[in-house]
Amino acid sequence: MFQNYVITAWRQIIGNPLFSFINIFGLAIALASCLLIMLFVREELSHDKHLPNADRIVRLHSAYRPKDAPPLLTVRSAGRMMKALKSYAPDLVESGVRLLTLEPTVTVGDKVFSESVVFADPSFFDVFALPWVYGDPSTAFNSPSDLVITSTTAMKYFGRIDVIGEVMTLCCMNNEPIEVSITGVIEDLPRTSHLDINMLVQMEESMFDFAPNLLATWTSVNTYTYFKLQPQVEAHELKERIWRWLDLESPLRDYFEEGTSPTDVFQPNVMPISEIYLKAADDAGTMGDMRSLGNQRMIYAFIGITLLVLLLAAINFMNLSTARASQRAREVALRKVLGASRKQLGFQFLGEAVAVAFLAMLLAMVAVELCLPLYNSAIGRTLEFSLAGELPLMLVLLATTLALGLISGSYPAIYLSRYMPARILRANQSADQPGSRLVRSLLVVFQFSVSIGLGICTAVIFAQTQFAQNMDTGFSVSNKLVLHRIGTSGVSEQRKTLATQLERIPGVKSVVFSSEVPSQDNENNTVFQLIDGAATSSAGEELVLNYYSVGKDFFQAYDMTLLAGREFNRESLSDEVATANGEESDSIAVASAVINESALRRLGFSSPQEALGKVLRADLFGAGTHDISIIGVASDVYFRSLKFGIRSSIFINQPNRFAEATISYSDSANSHDLRQAVEKVWGEVAPMTPISYEFLEGMVKSQYDDEKRQASLLAAFAVLAGVVASLGLYGLASFTAERRTKEIGIRKVLGARVRDIVGLLVWQFSHPVLIANLIAWPIAWVVVAGWLEGFEYRLGNGYVFLACCAAALLSLMIAWLTVAGRAVRVARANPIDALRYE
Repeated sequence: MFQNYVITAWRQIIGNPLFSFINIFGLAIALASCLLIMLFVREELSHDKHLPNADRIVRLHSAYRPKDAPPLLTVRSAGRMMKALKSYAPDLVESGVRLLTLEPTVTVGDKVFSESVVFADPSFFDVFALPWVYGDPSTAFNSPSDLVITSTTAMKYFGRIDVIGEVMTLCCMNNEPIEVSITGVIEDLPRTSHLDINMLVQMEESMFDFAPNLLATWTSVNTYTYFKLQPQVEAHELKERIWRWLDLESPLRDYFEEGTSPTDVFQPNVMPISEIYLKAADDAGTMGDMRSLGNQRMIYAFIGITLLVLLLAAINFMNLSTARASQRAREVALRKVLGASRKQLGFQFLGEAVAVAFLAMLLAMVAVELCLPLYNSAIGRTLEFSLAGELPLMLVLLATTLALGLISGSYPAIYLSRYMPARILRANQSADQPGSRLVRSLLVVFQFSVSIGLGICTAVIFAQTQFAQNMDTGFSVSNKLVLHRIGTSGVSEQRKTLATQLERIPGVKSVVFSSEVPSQDNENNTVFQLIDGAATSSAGEELVLNYYSVGKDFFQAYDMTLLAGREFNRESLSDEVATANGEESDSIAVASAVINESALRRLGFSSPQEALGKVLRADLFGAGTHDISIIGVASDVYFRSLKFGIRSSIFINQPNRFAEATISYSDSANSHDLRQAVEKVWGEVAPMTPISYEFLEGMVKSQYDDEKRQASLLAAFAVLAGVVASLGLYGLASFTAERRTKEIGIRKVLGARVRDIVGLLVWQFSHPVLIANLIAWPIAWVVVAGWLEGFEYRLGNGYVFLACCAAALLSLMIAWLTVAGRAVRVARANPIDALRYE
């Protein structure tokens, strides 16, 4: 019996090449899509699952929600929180550790690199049990400045892995180099870890006495804080304890006025480490994590799209099988006459569908091998697919293929096996009933609804990305080269010399310094109090505002518009924020500031001119308390992606915070020659510090890399869905035209022209496509409206409507071209042959 099923299935496959090609190719596309998404989802869901006791490790996030201001969400926390909470909740917390990331210059002999170095409390290895190559975690952090590195870092600097006892120099801590001794080598952290650690130095708080905002603060959030919970303790229990401590016992109560609880403004969260990669972006924003985070909604979206593509391929099989029912009606009737049961016939049709599905699976695996490099490039991953060692994945793929075959063959098995042989053999009637034609029409409507909906979403994402990239940001982006690491010791002391030498390069117009440049997603917030503004509603009120440190001529270099006043004066030292000398002082220094329009409104001024001369008081980290006079008001600019909007910002001139230099150059300058000249100057001024630079235009565009990747992948799957739907439509058109051969012949004899017949068939298949548009439009509209909500500035409804119209026209054109090709061949046939058709 089984052999008979196999022979029959094989005969059906090779005897009906069009039917077999459409089904096998369509199912192969669906399975290849499924396999690619499975590879992606598997990696996304595996982040941080490799860590021992991952279910007990949590991270502390900070959320500040000040009154009448946008919330500040961050994955970091204040430096003093870890020890306080560990002492307050020992029944919940077994251990805790703070991580602080810096980027010093690392020197070994004549090798000099800029590295991301993580400073950690001695308890680091109590929380994170990382795999070791050399050394012992119990003794690796016995003394300050002990260093643990990864095996790749060891090979990079020493050409070998056994490097315990070697010494490296980090430059600099408070302008002083420090020597660190290697006490251990760990394995490289996998890419499925949110931790980015190459060099790990034992941290003592005294190392950072020069920067109290890092560790000795309750309010400035700069450290990553992790806790290892006691067994059986849940993350929400620690969160509840933290909130109770904040309101009842914490020193933070002194920072709030009477009647305000700390948790009214400060609302920390505790997140399990296994959830960080996919959920931290929603909980605490994307700013400042060690590595880029994933997107949970993106995973759900692509899983849903894959299931839809699989369903489209299954629908093709159902539709074509029932459309061919008239061809197989006699076969079914004869088999029943000869004794076949309905159950046996059902198994036969299911077997045929499963055979087609497994042939499609083989083709899909070949397609995945060929497409994987392009796929990795599109999603920015390094996914691998290998049959060897992929047993769990292969089992899932086999199960998916079997399920797809059974789903595809279920309706034909039920539908075809129910034929009554007496009726079929007596009257030679068509097995196709009006009900089956209605079902096929509904399935075609569903197929095109999915394809049209994906097309609309793709068009809107592309349009929004282009809109964001091309929107007037309020500052000049072109012809700017950004030099990083200006604040590094050895460079900061030579800053003026560096600027002078760079400005001598032919084509260079200016060099300006700043703490950040546009597109850098940093948050610098502190409390400002308007002490000279009695006429405003904000006088005397403490407001949390963002601030940037920018040098003289910054606004001119970026073509930022000043609505009133002036920018910082090159000749006026009083404009600068004085650096504290480390001694306690009750005196209040003075400085100047430029505010933006949003800050103007937050401070309660009715016009830019009204703000000039007013004074703000603030405690600036590393500089002490300053009375800051407003000397100018600048127009709002989009320093960050349109997803975040514009922040109320204050620009001050604090040279010790400068970390970036912007080189503006003329249109006539050659970018290659410019880079070489800049590298030469840097090598002369800072020979022991590696150069790092980028073009600002690329930095601004890279803010939308995630959206561009989403759009590319969505477009690819939308095309695949369209191909699968079109294949099914072509097959239906072919079988429909074949069944109506006599009708077409009679129409031609009665005078119908080829275009009349083509128009008849094309219009018949246009109906489900038009209905599909009516279904797809509102669903896609809701989906894209939700996605656009993530942007502060976004496309209007007119663009979405235009995308819907474009998708409708494109779907109709695809349907017409698909059907017309087959219809023309049938319509041009000789009517004599048609009328002889049996």
